[in-house]
Amino acid sequence: MTRHNKKRNAGLMYEFLIRSISRFLVEGNNENAEITKKIIKKYYNSNTELHKEYRLINALVNVPVGSDTVATAVLQEARLAATRFDSKALKIEKGNMIKEINHAFGPDYIYAESVTDYKLYATASTLIKYWRGEKNLDINTVVKYEKNLFESLARQKPEHVSEVADPNVDSLVVKVASNRMKKKYEGKLTRLQTEIINLYAVENDIEKTAKKINEIKDSVSSKLEKYSNEKNGSIVEKIGNVIQKIKHLNTDNIDDKLIARVLEVVRLDEELDGVNQ
Repeated sequence: MTRHNKKRNAGLMYEFLIRSISRFLVEGNNENAEITKKIIKKYYNSNTELHKEYRLINALVNVPVGSDTVATAVLQEARLAATRFDSKALKIEKGNMIKEINHAFGPDYIYAESVTDYKLYATASTLIKYWRGEKNLDINTVVKYEKNLFESLARQKPEHVSEVADPNVDSLVVKVASNRMKKKYEGKLTRLQTEIINLYAVENDIEKTAKKINEIKDSVSSKLEKYSNEKNGSIVEKIGNVIQKIKHLNTDNIDDKLIARVLEVVRLDEELDGVNQ
């Protein structure tokens, strides 16, 4: 694939912004987190062409259907949907968003975030531009790109694959308790973390956010208790302290500070999945 203009990719830009919010919250930089949230709400609300293109890219990249027949139908519909945009308005929205991001954070900062399926996002965006007549591609390239998207759509993807758990879980528990996870997890946003940020920062649905946080609290507390039962000595007391801190996370007043804490708890929850197996 030739060099891809990631700043013009509605899917990648959304992922960059969401991951930036996560990093800002964990770093305690609430001002930058708030600026980023406002940019998302401004350019990705349901009335924008950017939102329409993002939804199409997201459907092609992140919604596996597990069926060749359905995958073929999705691609056919995507070809039609790609022609239904107001291309002029879309170009203006992208340009304005890039200018606003560059003004707030500089020309490179936000765009350095890591996105797992970068190549697939690039493929989807390139094909959408080809389908609506904005980009020239040779037939072999078109076939290759459509094949890549078809295979991604048709496969049955697992909901989440945990990273290898830290062998020093005692140290991990202490890190979570002391609110220091910036270096290890910077740029590695999981599906559940993305869901939380979407509920809180994009949908602004406090009720659903609180419900999700309480589910996470129950899950990680249960797993920590199971882990604690297999230990003895001072680590048991440390784990007990962490459990109490997690249980006392108050969802009556959800703010950036609480969300940053919950993002860390989510990571601990996933680490414990690897430990307790």
